[in-house]
Amino acid sequence: MTTFNDDQLIATIQRDPNSPALRLLFNRYRPVLTKLQRVYYIPGHDGDDWEQEGLLVLHGAAQKFQQHRSCNFGAFYRLNLTHRVFDLIRYSQAQKRRATTISLEANRTYFAETLHDTRVQLGTQLEAQEAVGRVLPGLSPTEQVVFRGLLGGLTPQAIRQQEGLSMTRVSAAMHRGRQKLRRLLGE
Repeated sequence: MTTFNDDQLIATIQRDPNSPALRLLFNRYRPVLTKLQRVYYIPGHDGDDWEQEGLLVLHGAAQKFQQHRSCNFGAFYRLNLTHRVFDLIRYSQAQKRRATTISLEANRTYFAETLHDTRVQLGTQLEAQEAVGRVLPGLSPTEQVVFRGLLGGLTPQAIRQQEGLSMTRVSAAMHRGRQKLRRLLGE
């Protein structure tokens, strides 16, 4: 089977997707995968993940490849694999954005009071999100509940009612949370 050309291997794969021809064709086009792996970084993907993605894309490309429409299988595979890499990168970045989105507009008063320190000027929403993400693990459970409530657009009174806390406890947690955020930003 090693003496078969690409067209013969592709025809074999199209007839029998479990054929050893798939692995043989993949080994021939491994340099395409290796080059893309050196150029692009996909968060959370190691060498085995890259190989699995490359094999899946090769399988799909072999199934879809039509000799009369395209003259070079290598270029067709490289295009399909590049598009898959871009999709994986986009997906990983989209997940991050969704997980850390904080509404600064809904919490304008809180951030104005908290970030009053003139040494600290947050120029972008991304910097504020990073600061909030760094301060949260250092807050007590009550401070986290109050902080998240404020970030979610709740008033201190609404947090008090929702969590069953006294107004004194909510105010103290707000004050301690602000101090910790200021300390973190002052570093």
